[in-house]
Amino acid sequence: EPRKGLPVLMRALPKIVAARPDTRLLVAGRGDEKEAVATLPAGLRAHVEFLGMISDEDKARLLRSVDLYVAPNTGGESFGIILVEAMSAGAPVLASDLDAFAQVLDQGKAGELFATEDADALADAAVRLLGDPERRAELRERGREHVRRFDWSTVGADILSVYETVTAGAAAVAADDRTTGLRARLGLVRD
Repeated sequence: EPRKGLPVLMRALPKIVAARPDTRLLVAGRGDEKEAVATLPAGLRAHVEFLGMISDEDKARLLRSVDLYVAPNTGGESFGIILVEAMSAGAPVLASDLDAFAQVLDQGKAGELFATEDADALADAAVRLLGDPERRAELRERGREHVRRFDWSTVGADILSVYETVTAGAAAVAADDRTTGLRARLGLVRD
């Protein structure tokens, strides 16, 4: 799917591999493998492995094993659940700076951001992160801590709090209406 940004990552790959020759790009999901690598020089195609569709169990295992999870998405994301999954699994995250992704990554504190559709910015950030195990470890830890805010126990408590606030407000309005109505019937309300 074009909005997932694989073409952006493919344009960044030559620069990444030039700086980090041992780079191996794993691509999970549907898509035309031949089309995806069509613009890559033949020598770079060996650095790309297509996994196809994977189970949730395999996805969690894969995310735990990567040095860096890259989300080069170009738009149309309302939340970024895959970033939450990656952080939960302990993967350091590099993502395009879509609003939804920036929010999930705490404006870049829980994962790094690069300019959307900018293959050079993606490549520069990936090369820097791949060469900095301490920064990746820091992102892993920050991601694990930050992702707790998306846990259902936290989200459920937040939703319950909103409902309680709304129902308390509705009850107060209803009580006020009853009081005003009673006062009006008794002739105690002045205009």
